[in-house]
Amino acid sequence: MQKKTVLRIVILALIVVWMTTIFKFSNQNGETSSNLSRNVASIFVSDEAKVDILEPYIRKIAHLSEYACGGVLFLSLFLTYALSDAKRMLFSLLIGIEYAALDEVHQLFIAGRAGKLIDVLIDTIGVALGICVWMLICKLTMKQWKKRKDGVSHQ
Repeated sequence: MQKKTVLRIVILALIVVWMTTIFKFSNQNGETSSNLSRNVASIFVSDEAKVDILEPYIRKIAHLSEYACGGVLFLSLFLTYALSDAKRMLFSLLIGIEYAALDEVHQLFIAGRAGKLIDVLIDTIGVALGICVWMLICKLTMKQWKKRKDGVSHQ
């Protein structure tokens, strides 16, 4: 099996794990989900009133960071194909938006949860952030690798 095929299989497996994790979090009822966010908030503050204030921000940061990971995974998959960077980024973004929307629809059927358009927007920002950061890291890494390769071949 070619290295690219193995890499694609590994990345696809990671995407499935990521999607399953998102699904499981979304499948929690409203109380369980809120308690998880409150537990995280209580790590940073002990006052119950401050936990109440911090909890919604923890939830939104969780959305953003979960979907940033998705953006990295989707882009990683498309980097294994001979596509322009614009297409790689666009396809990654579109898949991320689609999964975010499906996730919010899923939450409409869970007790105490609501599918929210604002969460799709936050998830989309997360996907875009993950894509942009990962593309920048890849470009900088390739630039450094090329410099080293050119430096070694000229000596």
